[in-house]
Amino acid sequence: MRHFFIGVEHIFVTLLQIHGSIAASVMQECGLTPEYVVNAVRRKISKGGKERTFVDLRRTIRAETILDIAQEIALEAGRREVNERDVLLAILEEGQSVPVRVLAALGLNDTQKLIDMARSYTMNVDSQQPYIRVIYGAEFDVDEPLDRHQLLLLRRMFYGYDRIRIERRLTGGYSDATLVVVTPIDGDNRQHAAIAVKINRVDRIYDEAKRYEQHVKNKLPSMTARIEEKPYVLEASGIAGLKYTLVTGSDRVPRDLRMVLAKWSAYDIGDWLQKQLFPTFGHTWWRQNRPYRFQAWQEYDWLLPPVLTLEYMTEERSEKVAEVTQLKAPIKRTHLRHIACDDVVALSKFEVHRVLPESNTIQLAISQGDGATRAYQIEVRGVDFEGVTYYRREKIELIYGRVLQTRNEELLNALYALQPDFQAEFRTIRIAPDLEIPNPVIAYEKLLDDYVNGSLCTVHGDLHPGNIMIGPNRSAFLIDFAHSREGHTIGDWAMLEISLMSDYIAPLLPDSSWDGLREFVQRLIDLNGDDSLLDDSQPSLSALGVVAQIRQIVAQCLVVPDVWSEYYVALTFCSLRALSWQKTVSVTARRLLFLVAGVALHELNTRFKPLPPPKTPSPDDTEIP
Repeated sequence: MRHFFIGVEHIFVTLLQIHGSIAASVMQECGLTPEYVVNAVRRKISKGGKERTFVDLRRTIRAETILDIAQEIALEAGRREVNERDVLLAILEEGQSVPVRVLAALGLNDTQKLIDMARSYTMNVDSQQPYIRVIYGAEFDVDEPLDRHQLLLLRRMFYGYDRIRIERRLTGGYSDATLVVVTPIDGDNRQHAAIAVKINRVDRIYDEAKRYEQHVKNKLPSMTARIEEKPYVLEASGIAGLKYTLVTGSDRVPRDLRMVLAKWSAYDIGDWLQKQLFPTFGHTWWRQNRPYRFQAWQEYDWLLPPVLTLEYMTEERSEKVAEVTQLKAPIKRTHLRHIACDDVVALSKFEVHRVLPESNTIQLAISQGDGATRAYQIEVRGVDFEGVTYYRREKIELIYGRVLQTRNEELLNALYALQPDFQAEFRTIRIAPDLEIPNPVIAYEKLLDDYVNGSLCTVHGDLHPGNIMIGPNRSAFLIDFAHSREGHTIGDWAMLEISLMSDYIAPLLPDSSWDGLREFVQRLIDLNGDDSLLDDSQPSLSALGVVAQIRQIVAQCLVVPDVWSEYYVALTFCSLRALSWQKTVSVTARRLLFLVAGVALHELNTRFKPLPPPKTPSPDDTEIP
């Protein structure tokens, strides 16, 4: 951390990093991993300068005080040597240091309770948690079993039960998280209410729990899914879990919307969205909106691939490079257009968004405040974590990297994977003899800088059929709040529309060729102007009724009635996002959503133009390179 002194914060971090220490065990008892607390301390104190101002490592006055208190605690216990418990108690009893303030910020503000835990904590190596048997329900695909770490975490989460039955995987989203429905069963063979469990990396689970507390908890309907307990952590594996309490029907096992798409008609789906989902959450979410003017990149840049993917380079290696491009956050977008593969760039003032030591990678971004989206994402690979420390939300002073790939290259490569029957680099795509639409992988960049007049409210952030649950009497509730925040109101509905395009409409298309898709999107363009043109003669065209009903919901959320520019901006980026879902979305669906992005841009260019930039230039516009 480049600190040339020893403070209380360094002593506390050391206590947490001792394997099996009392400090680490107390944190785990309180629902926090030692690594998470260390990260929080590092964010609080930040890194020091590169220049050393004195020779020896001096102790701060407060560190000396802490060690004196620890010595007194040891003497009172009849010992001359200070142990780790004495030091931890001294830090907690002194009560004014950085670690104590960090713990309070993390919700551990009852210092006396922590003191009592530290005083009484004993490590009982002979005790062992009873074994909880795991069985699988009839709907669980045993060809894709959970791994041993996930099973161990589930046993810990349901401690006290005789066994658990894993009913099914929830179809979930497009992340690497695991979502399962679990029925706990006690020793008397009584089945308790089914619970949805989400398993993911520790930092992402903690972030989701924090977003839930900050944005969601107090704005939920009375009958809906809730996170009632703190995250459960499996220390050595790097994974954690959350429980969502569910309201289930007579079959006891909840269903998500994706599971019923093949059983419900387009009318049933749209009618349910209008009469159940929107009214249930609209009262405290989408209808509680207020005016919000923003540039498109602020809300939607995070949906796109990283603007740059870099190979990490040390400062010594960078000094041998003839030309280095400087990028400082916030950056001017025009600077990115001149960067190509193999260029060397120097980044400063970006924030560390994620640290992935298993792949020697860090992800940087421009922060827009706690809980907000991250724009201008940059991925740096090949980081030597043995030689350098990075922690989440750290402001990067300076880091060098060689460009492996730009965002535009990644999007073009994703388009090539779809085997287009047109030139991928052309600016337009011919849909019909008298109709061309913009090529979204070429035209999207300009849209990022356009201003949008919209509205702001609590949004789910990842509203797709896998996160929408159906309860008793077809009641609606939501799970998975990893992206919940205050954001653009109709962004949720653009995400839901493209998810239904992928999950519901694409499998119904009779012709998955580019020509077949062109014919289909012509009907979509017609629908944009008049939903009376829906055609029941073909299932795929009839399915567009779902889109029409989503648009009826959107119409109630537009900041200016009948001005659809804000929706087509959201739809462009949500659709373009699907190009990167190569492992989870079919080629047909990705082709369709690529064309949907082009159609949305076509609407913006013809009928619903975005706002012009303000007359007063922004700081970004006037930046001098």
